[in-house]
Amino acid sequence: MNQIKNKSTQSTNFTLQDALGKETTVEQAISLIKTDSITYQKFLTFPEPVQHNILGFITGKHGLKITYDSFFQSILSPYQHPKRIESLLSAIFEEEVHIKEILPREGNRMVEEGSLIIVDILLQLSNGSYINVEMQKYGYLFPGERSDCYVADFIMRQYNKLKAEKKDTFSYKDMKPFYIIILMEKSSAAFLDVSPRYIHNEQTTYDSGAKVTTLSHIKYISLDTFHETVQNITNKLDAWLTFLSSSKPEDIITLINSYPEFIELYKDISEFRTNPKELIHMYSEALAIADRNTVRLMIDDMKEQYDDLKEQYDSMKEQVDNMKEQYNSMKANADNMREQYNSMKANADNMKEQVSNLTAQVAEKSMENARLKQLLLDSGIDPEQFLSN
Repeated sequence: MNQIKNKSTQSTNFTLQDALGKETTVEQAISLIKTDSITYQKFLTFPEPVQHNILGFITGKHGLKITYDSFFQSILSPYQHPKRIESLLSAIFEEEVHIKEILPREGNRMVEEGSLIIVDILLQLSNGSYINVEMQKYGYLFPGERSDCYVADFIMRQYNKLKAEKKDTFSYKDMKPFYIIILMEKSSAAFLDVSPRYIHNEQTTYDSGAKVTTLSHIKYISLDTFHETVQNITNKLDAWLTFLSSSKPEDIITLINSYPEFIELYKDISEFRTNPKELIHMYSEALAIADRNTVRLMIDDMKEQYDDLKEQYDSMKEQVDNMKEQYNSMKANADNMREQYNSMKANADNMKEQVSNLTAQVAEKSMENARLKQLLLDSGIDPEQFLSN
């Protein structure tokens, strides 16, 4: 594959109408929706912010987010618009990418109940490698574990297929690399924590520096972080990520003036303005998926919060138990020291009493000696001479 250079075309003076067509009034938009009574009734069931967003798009005041499968497939279907997907992938890989085959999703991924995936495209490139492009409305919890399971599943499918075809001539050199590109409209905490970085490339290295080839290559792209971080469009990847992450008129104007080729994509999007029946049907389908995904996400979040709280509780309980054990040990030591103190105090009091008794005895003995000396003196006897004899 050839290396490509990102070139921004010279700025022009395209307006929002060049991309989305002429603006209309809200009254005209509602009148257009009312041409089909079922469509209008469905429109009325939407939450007010969604109704406002639909009317804003139909009137041409802003664009339309295509981060739902139905919209994405209409604008970036690899069957209808392979060059667009090739352009997106070439911008991501910074080299020319060409599609050899579009593979069916069924049978090529693990079944995930309540999936948060809203776009899922599996391709084989002209160099033989495989690539899976996912768009996630909400980033999965435990993204690394999930991706590793998916990679392992696909690589084993490829291995079994090649082993069956080549039999004894099979070599691991026959295995082709497998790339996963995961675009997240709302990133999970693992990626938000490293903001403002919005492209996350998996790296596999060995501490010895040994050059070992691996089959899996995973890249996560945080569209929300990109949208909050990048203010200017400086290359083709910025252009594509802006297209995928924003429907704001100012972003659309900046994009089409930097890369006018995106006007064609916006014109395809603008066709939904005159076809509210299909637009609202797609919104209805997308909202139903979003509701299921939101519930799934809330359940996962609540479970994670419960697990975190339980872990904190268990940790605090262990600390309390340790402190209680230390307290009991210190209390036992204190009781022991108190007992020793009482014993020593009793011994001291006993010794004090003995000293007092001895002192009294010595005093009494001294008084007896004094009386004896006096009796000797009164008898005319020298006490010293008497005692020496």
